[in-house]
Amino acid sequence: MIEISKKRFPKIQFYKKNILEDQLLVADYYICSGAINLLSKNLCYKFIENCFQNSQKGFVFNFLKNKSFNNLKIEEVISYCSSLTSKIKTKNHYLDNDFTIFMLK
Repeated sequence: MIEISKKRFPKIQFYKKNILEDQLLVADYYICSGAINLLSKNLCYKFIENCFQNSQKGFVFNFLKNKSFNNLKIEEVISYCSSLTSKIKTKNHYLDNDFTIFMLK
């Protein structure tokens, strides 16, 4: 993906980072689609915190409402996100099993 993106957008810098282990660059937003469903509860929360803490404006991510690999419940994730910010918006009406959380600064 990075090689293709570099060719399409040669003036933009792309980075490959392990969000759970590497120091992240500060960015306006971090966005994640689907990856959180693969992590354990503790790693999921660490992922969310790392992305949110390194964003200047917010972090947006989605996950599965049902049949995810980590069996996290929406209420648990929202509760954790609420411990990091009171500015949360959600969307859950676009696909049957998807849920998106917008954490804003």
